[in-house]
Amino acid sequence: MAVVFRYFDAQGRAQALRHALSDTGLSFEDVRVTIATWPTHREDPSFGGWFASLPTLTWDTDTVSETLSIASYVARRSGHYDGLGAGEIAKLEGVVSCCYLDVVRCLADVVWAPVLYPGADVATTTPRLLRGSVGKLARLSALLPDGDGSVWLGGARPTVADFFLAEAVETMRYVLGPVRDAELRNLVPRAFAHAERMRALPSLTVAWETRPPRLTASPDEPAALERVRGYDLSNIGL
Repeated sequence: MAVVFRYFDAQGRAQALRHALSDTGLSFEDVRVTIATWPTHREDPSFGGWFASLPTLTWDTDTVSETLSIASYVARRSGHYDGLGAGEIAKLEGVVSCCYLDVVRCLADVVWAPVLYPGADVATTTPRLLRGSVGKLARLSALLPDGDGSVWLGGARPTVADFFLAEAVETMRYVLGPVRDAELRNLVPRAFAHAERMRALPSLTVAWETRPPRLTASPDEPAALERVRGYDLSNIGL
């Protein structure tokens, strides 16, 4: 069985998927490209997929494009939805969508903003985006099991939704910086604890050791993070 995952050498859209693939126990090739080399692969459908974009996943004879589609595919191939009804599956996929679009992608936009939108008032928009993402984490926290003996969103084992929720927390921690860890834990204690449980999974040991150090491929990321971490965010509890 050949499994190949392709993305940039960044966490971005891919890290939750890398973790979900690692948890399957299958051997997979984690191909990481740079912004400089990406144009040489873009138009190769076996690499850039349907839309000439990353990430893409090849599993046996299937090549799948786009983060949400790959997440659903991995969940189904890994048996995460076995025995679940349509409504339960929709709930898990809703968690994935919210974590990716409303938290991880939103925080990546915070990092990219000075490059993609020169002249934008990032000092005003950044706290607003952070407030929205923290609010989504609070709502996601409320979906975690409470007192029924289950630890994971899907029941007895982690599902793709669990990996995306954990990564949403990790991304927020990374963007805010370690000095705001305690405040974030206080705002979303259950989601924070969920991420800590995920980090401790033996199946993710190698994934954590090889985790890319940066969220995005933006050349401005260090300066953007310094700006974000210097803002007064006390009005949103941070």
